[in-house]
Amino acid sequence: MLETLYITNPWWENKKFKTGVQRPRYLSIIKKNLKNNWAILVIGSRRAGKTFLLHQTIEYLLNKKQVRPTRILYLLLDHPKFSNITISDIIKDFRIEHELKRNEKIFVFCDEVHYSKNWQQEIKALYDTENIKFFLSGSASILIGRKASFLTGRFIKIKVEPLDFEEYILFKKANVFKSEQYVYQKLLLDYLITGGYPEYVLEPNPQYFIDLIEGVIYKDIVKLYDIKNPEVLRDLFLLLADRSSHQTTFSKLAHILGKDSDTIKAYITYLKQSFLLDENTRYATSRNKRIYSAKKFYLNDNGILFNSVGKLNQGAAAERTLFKHLENNFKAIHFYYEHKAEVDFFLPRESMLIESKFGSSMPRQKTLHNLIKVADELKARKLFVVTKDIEKQEKINNKIIEFVPLWKWLLYYGEK
Repeated sequence: MLETLYITNPWWENKKFKTGVQRPRYLSIIKKNLKNNWAILVIGSRRAGKTFLLHQTIEYLLNKKQVRPTRILYLLLDHPKFSNITISDIIKDFRIEHELKRNEKIFVFCDEVHYSKNWQQEIKALYDTENIKFFLSGSASILIGRKASFLTGRFIKIKVEPLDFEEYILFKKANVFKSEQYVYQKLLLDYLITGGYPEYVLEPNPQYFIDLIEGVIYKDIVKLYDIKNPEVLRDLFLLLADRSSHQTTFSKLAHILGKDSDTIKAYITYLKQSFLLDENTRYATSRNKRIYSAKKFYLNDNGILFNSVGKLNQGAAAERTLFKHLENNFKAIHFYYEHKAEVDFFLPRESMLIESKFGSSMPRQKTLHNLIKVADELKARKLFVVTKDIEKQEKINNKIIEFVPLWKWLLYYGEK
């Protein structure tokens, strides 16, 4: 075991290690919470960049905080060498190897912590009895969410997402001058196909998303929930990919797949909790209507969408991208549908209606008058049409509609 620990902790022997491209929005949260004793729980999809974030934190501790290398322990807990060893025993051997007293503060990084049996009781006991700053990461959100209750009031949760458009530009090392902002349009079109998984952005590989999806479905969901018919789960995922940004119901999906609605509802929950799927609900003042109405589902990343459907639907990819941006920057998001009038996004707290129209031409007057009609019903004050490249204002029935290119919305509109 010690040999494996030395391999996965190269800083013990002053060796270099990979840290990837920094993602300041997440790293800054970790930096702010280094002094307190709370555990830091990093969750997110497989390959979203959790391990690199942990390595970046280790690099910061070594170089900026001058922490002695032998006080930092990184555990890759899905490694077969650790399958039958407790976290407590590993930490004990770590202290012995580096002659660290029990009261000497150490920094312990448990990557893919949910692979360790009874990790929650162990972490709690160690947290309560030893001087340890814990950093925990995992992909299976529903499992970690349940078991992290053992650390209630003792941890900070950080959800690592695939790259947003701003981060994508950073990873592509694109320098855009103010006089050449049209370059953002080309970058956006690439982003709509490529998506935001860091490894794939830096090194595209045709096999990448096949391995990613199979890993989440078969290694995470099927294994975790002991699903007997994994092919139904995969078929459901592909069906939802085809229907991305369109309204659908559990009963309709169940009818297509020949399963009952409760099974479909459970499978969708698993896909959401494993960060493959996002859900948007219909706006309604009645809770009952909101729960039982049709939903809109979006895959968590455009790279997954493109590789699952096999072709690019720019409209669906743009709407998914806009949804993710709104979800990350605003409190409450819904779509509106009543009396055959539909608007893609309604943000009640901001009194804002947004229609996604990623076409090369001006939206039809029918679309605009529909937006005005819904605005009157909801008393919405801010009206937007998010476009491909149209930027202007138009006044209809004493209401101002702002047309904003998607790239500009992604970079400048939000509550960051």
